Amino acid sequence: MALELFHRSCFLSLLSKECAMSRFVVKMLTVAAAAIGFVFFGIPVTAGAAPADDARAADVTAQAWSYHIESSCGGWEGSIRQGANYWGDVTEGGGTPVRCQNSAITDCGFLAEGIEVMDVHGNLIVVGCNYGAGQLIKLFPGAVNDAALLAAHEFGHNWYGHSYDGCASWASPTDVMATTMC
Repeated sequence: MALELFHRSCFLSLLSKECAMSRFVVKMLTVAAAAIGFVFFGIPVTAGAAPADDARAADVTAQAWSYHIESSCGGWEGSIRQGANYWGDVTEGGGTPVRCQNSAITDCGFLAEGIEVMDVHGNLIVVGCNYGAGQLIKLFPGAVNDAALLAAHEFGHNWYGHSYDGCASWASPTDVMATTMC
């Protein structure tokens, strides 16, 4: 409160050293608070670490899980099945709904796990989102070169968070869970 009042009193004398220092302190405190907030709220609540490459999601295959492909995914069913099967034998026909769309996903949310791709204008857009294990998976398969990898990545979020910032690939479970479709 004292810092805020002092900062407001500087409004009329913006060039003084004290006011410059006050503005600097306020900016640093804002950055520190934002960093603390990101660390506290930015970590996925239900996602664990990415799987070890040598233990290719052994705990995942022990769990029974299922999904169903919604009609919006017409033409992409094979890729979605391939992505789901990457994590083990799975039942199709119940469980997590998989929905497709023909545009960037804009409602992924702060705690949801999205995956990005660069659009033709050089902007990163969200092309896949897992809204929580068993809740909903949304895909924009037409925006990526490998829709099966996109599906595998989003299904992987039922158990794992992102492994690293970089391009996703089929090289290992850790690579499947990378942050970007390249």
